[in-house]
Amino acid sequence: MFKFVAFFLIVFSFSFGGVLDDLQEKLKDVSSIQADFFQRTYMPDLEQPEEFKGKIFITKDQKIKIIYEKPIKQIYFLDKDQLTIYTPEDKQVIKSNLTDQFFLLRIFRAFISEEGLKSLFNVEKEVSKGDFIDLILRVKGKSRIKNVELILKKNLTVDQMIVWDKEGNRMEISFYDFKYSKKPLKLYINIPKDVEIIYY
Repeated sequence: MFKFVAFFLIVFSFSFGGVLDDLQEKLKDVSSIQADFFQRTYMPDLEQPEEFKGKIFITKDQKIKIIYEKPIKQIYFLDKDQLTIYTPEDKQVIKSNLTDQFFLLRIFRAFISEEGLKSLFNVEKEVSKGDFIDLILRVKGKSRIKNVELILKKNLTVDQMIVWDKEGNRMEISFYDFKYSKKPLKLYINIPKDVEIIYY
C-alpha cells in the first residue's frame, strides 16, 4: 500500500470513473481471470498481521475458486451464490449462501459479471502514480466494508487490493502473474465422501 511513498513522481488525478469504465470495457472480452496472491490481514487486537498465500480463479459463469496454500490448505468455491469452504486437514466442509461476511468474493465476482464493479462501488478518487493507477472505491449501500483501494497497472491488471472495514481491520492482497484470458476455465471442487458437512 505504501510502496509509492518513496517515488518522487508527479501525481495527478483523472476524471472520476474514467479508469473504472476502461476496466469494465476491457473485462467484457474476458472469460476468466487467474492469479497467485499473498494476503495480509491487520486487526487492531493482533500485534502481527495474519498472512496467507494462494491462488485464485474467476470465470464468466460466476464461479470462483480460491485455494489457500499457507498457513493451512483451504479451498473456497463459489458457484453463483452458493459457497463451499473445504478444509482437508479437518475433513470438514461448510456450505453457505454468499453474504456480506464474504464481501471479498462479491468483489471478485463483480470483476467479470455483467453488472461489473459499479454495481458495488462509487469511485471516490483516481490517481496516477508512475506505472500504476490508484483507484479508491466507496461501497454502495449498507456493508461492514468501508472502502476498497485497487492498485492497477497501466494495462489494467490488478497489482494490489486493499480492503478496510468499519471495525478498523485492513486486508492487503498482492497479486502475482495476474492474467486476463479469453479462454474459459472449467472450475469445480472435489469433496471426499468421508468429510463432515456443515450448513451455515
